[in-house]
This record gives sequence, structure tokens and C-alpha cells, in this order.
Amino acid sequence: MTPEDQQTLLKVAQWIVTHRNTRRTIRQLAETEENYLLLIRELDRVERQCFRAHTLHAEATLTLVEWLEILNLFHWHCAYCHTGPFQVMSHRIPLLQAGTTAANCVPACYHCYRSHEKENKHADSY
Repeated sequence: MTPEDQQTLLKVAQWIVTHRNTRRTIRQLAETEENYLLLIRELDRVERQCFRAHTLHAEATLTLVEWLEILNLFHWHCAYCHTGPFQVMSHRIPLLQAGTTAANCVPACYHCYRSHEKENKHADSY
């Protein structure tokens, strides 16, 4: 993903925060169909995880803008192994204890997500 695409995604995510989720406008702002699909996928991911946290009476404050900033920080790769692209959102501290927040969510590959050995200084230092 190019830096320009990353900036476009952040710009659209910020717009979503101030305007209600109008997908038609999001499609226009995203500039490309690929950006639109990526934004919608990540918006759905954030909304699902926040809903899950809310259902469990845990903190649910993660926004799309925060999630995209986290993804950019880790270059859209797994925060634990750094070898491949991320596939899921991982809670560093169990969801019930720390919720779905910017401080608790990192990108992960399926292997690391399923592993109980997710201890990693790089993911923890963020």
C-alpha cells in the first residue's frame, strides 16, 4: 500500500467519524474501488469488535481512524511475527479485562492470533 493510499484511507476514516456512515459518499471519497472495499472491511471489523466488547460490558472505544493508524504503525503486518500481512484484530490483553481500545488492539496473522505465545516486545511497546 502506498503512502498516498494510506493518507486517503485516514482522510476517509476521519470523515466517517464526523459524518454518519454514508457508504455511497465513502465510495466517492475513497477514490478507488479497492480503497472503498478496504475501508468498509476495516469499518465492519472495528464495529464488530466494539459491538462484541459492548455486549460483554467491556470498554469499546476503538474508532476506524485509530485502527487505521495502528495498521499503518505496523505497516499492515502482524504485530507479533512481522512476517506477513495481518488477517485479524487481536486484543493484547483479554477483551474482558481491557476492552476494544486503541491501546489494546493490534493486527495479527491467524497463526499468531491462535497461538498462546503472543508475547512480543514490538507489539507491547506500541
